Amino acid sequence: MKRNQPSAPLPLGRICAAFSLLGSWQENKSMLLGIVVVVAAVLALFFWLFRRRRHDSTSDSLLDAPGAPAPALNVDAAVPPASDGIMTQIEDMPHGGDLPPSKPSPGLYGKIEVRIGGQMISSYLITDHPLSVGRDPAQASVIIQEPIVSKLHCQIYARGGQVFVKDLNSTNGVYMNDKKVSECALEEGDEIFLGRKGTIRIVYHR
Repeated sequence: MKRNQPSAPLPLGRICAAFSLLGSWQENKSMLLGIVVVVAAVLALFFWLFRRRRHDSTSDSLLDAPGAPAPALNVDAAVPPASDGIMTQIEDMPHGGDLPPSKPSPGLYGKIEVRIGGQMISSYLITDHPLSVGRDPAQASVIIQEPIVSKLHCQIYARGGQVFVKDLNSTNGVYMNDKKVSECALEEGDEIFLGRKGTIRIVYHR
């Protein structure tokens, strides 16, 4: 009967080599891990570049492929036809350039001209806001720096589409056609005199 012989012990050189490799791994573990990370990053970069190049090639193929032609723009449909009402209005205009007289715009009732002697010094539009005529800039909107004019002489205002002048208890009064008035309506070309001497007048134009 044979007896099992004990296995031969490992050579001393192999044992030393194993311990040497284990020691090298412990010493260079950080460096080896860094190399592994760098290799993995390089592989990931190559993989990303490959996928991007493939994607770009696919996009170029789709762009180069013949597609359906773009629909033609119908210019005639975009521009509306001329309105018959406009043409009728143009044809119905009076011949010879005779246009109807212009009317004041809503909220505008004409204008006044301030004249001293025979010279016009200023003009003002008549709107929904009354015009106060006088010598005092703190109270009047139409300022006339003349001794015959009171600090607050008269007021010109619009009411119901008609323009009126009203005396504001002035010292020298308001006159129209040599007649002193306290309040009266104005017509085209009427002249309002501040004081009886007639050197200062206000002309109304519609």
